Amino acid sequence: MKVGFVVSFFDFRNDVRRVIAEVAQQHDVVILGKPENRDEILRHLPPNVDFRLIDEKKGGWWNALWLKLYVLFKKIPKSRHNFFLMEFYKSSLIPEAALRAKSYRILDWVKRLPKFISYDFYLNRLQYKKNTELTGIDQFICFTAIADDFLMARLVREIHPVKVYVYSWDHACKHVCFSKRAKYICWNERIKEDICELQHIPISQVKAVGASQFAYIEEYRRQQATLPKTYPFQYLYVGCAIGAADLVPDEIAVVTSIAKVAASVRPDLKVVVRPYPVQGNWELYHPLRALSNVVMDDGFKTLDLSVKDGHILEKFEKITHAEAFFHLGTTMGLEACFTQTPSFILDYGYTSRDGLSLYSFIHQYQNDRHLINLAPQNAVKSEVHLAEILQNLDAPLYQQLNQKVQSQYQIKSFSGFAKDLVAH
Repeated sequence: MKVGFVVSFFDFRNDVRRVIAEVAQQHDVVILGKPENRDEILRHLPPNVDFRLIDEKKGGWWNALWLKLYVLFKKIPKSRHNFFLMEFYKSSLIPEAALRAKSYRILDWVKRLPKFISYDFYLNRLQYKKNTELTGIDQFICFTAIADDFLMARLVREIHPVKVYVYSWDHACKHVCFSKRAKYICWNERIKEDICELQHIPISQVKAVGASQFAYIEEYRRQQATLPKTYPFQYLYVGCAIGAADLVPDEIAVVTSIAKVAASVRPDLKVVVRPYPVQGNWELYHPLRALSNVVMDDGFKTLDLSVKDGHILEKFEKITHAEAFFHLGTTMGLEACFTQTPSFILDYGYTSRDGLSLYSFIHQYQNDRHLINLAPQNAVKSEVHLAEILQNLDAPLYQQLNQKVQSQYQIKSFSGFAKDLVAH
C-alpha cells in the first residue's frame, strides 16, 4: 500500500516523524508538504520516504472572495473560548505592529458576525489547480490543523480516502477544519466525544486509536531503568504554559510564588522550571535565574522547533523523579499523570481573566474537562493552598487524577500506533 502523509509543523512533531518512519517499514510512504515548509521537511525526512510538493492554491477573485468570507463567517466549535484564544495567540505572534493590529481588528469583527459557513461548504467553493502529484496513493493521512485547504478540497471532492489524525487533545476544541467527508483518529473515547459534540462529526467516522505522543511514554517505561537521574537533589518540576511572550511576566510571577512558598514550607526542595519549546526567546525567563532555589531546565533547545528523542525521554525521567509536577495548562500536565508523580494545575497568580491571558490558557476546554473536573483537588487556588499541598504531597488524594487518566488512555509503541493508524 502507498500511504500519503499531508504534514505541517514537521520539525516540531518528533512523534509524527517516528510514526511515518514506522509506517515506511511496512508500506510505501509519500510526504506531501507546502513549498514554504520544504526545507524543514527535507531536513527531517525519514529514510525510504519520498517527498512531493503541494501545489493546489489558485489565485483569482473567486478564491479571494471565499477566503475572506470564510475568515469572517466560518462556523466555529462550540468551545468558542478556545477558538478565539488560539486566534488571538496567533495574531500576537505577528512581528509587524500594523499587521498585528489589523489581525486583532478582524478578530473583533469575527467575534460579532454570524457563523454559517461550514468547512465542507467552504471546500466545495474553492477552485484548485490539480497540480499535486497524487498518483498511486491508496490513502491520505492528514493532521490537524489541515496543512492546505486547497489540497483537502481536492481530496474530498475527488473522493480520495482521507483520514485525519486529531493530533492533540485540544484540537477538537480550537480548530475549524473538520470535514464530514473524512474519517478521524483520536486519542481516546472522551476526545472522540469532543469531536462529535464540538465539531458535529458523526460518531461512526471517529475511531479512538491512541496518541502518537504517548508512544514516548511506552519507550520511557522500557528504558526507565537505564536512564541516569538528571538532578541529584529533590525538586518540584514546573512546566510553562504556551510560550506567548505577553504571558511570560505572569508565568514568572507564578513561578516566583512557587519558589517563595517552597522556600518557606519545603526548603529541602528546588524548583526546576521548563520553558515552553515554541517560545524562541528563553531569555524572557531570565529573572527566574536570580532566585536561589530555582533551576532552569533549558538544555533541550535546538536550532529549530524539533526536540531530540533523548531529551523527550529525559523529560519523563525528570517528571518521574520530581516530588510533584506543576503546570499552567501544558500537555505535560496530562503526560505527568502516566507516572507516579502527582500533577497539579496552577489556577492562581494571573493579572487578567480576559482575552490572551494566563487564566484563559489554564481554563482551556481540555484542561477543564480532562484534568480539573476529574480531580478538582489538584487545581492549586492560592499560595495558602499550595503550602498545604507541599506539606502533604504523599497524600493518596493527589494520586486520584493519575489513576483516572491512566484508565482512559491506551499507551502504545510507535510501531503499534503506526499499524493501527493505517489500519483503522
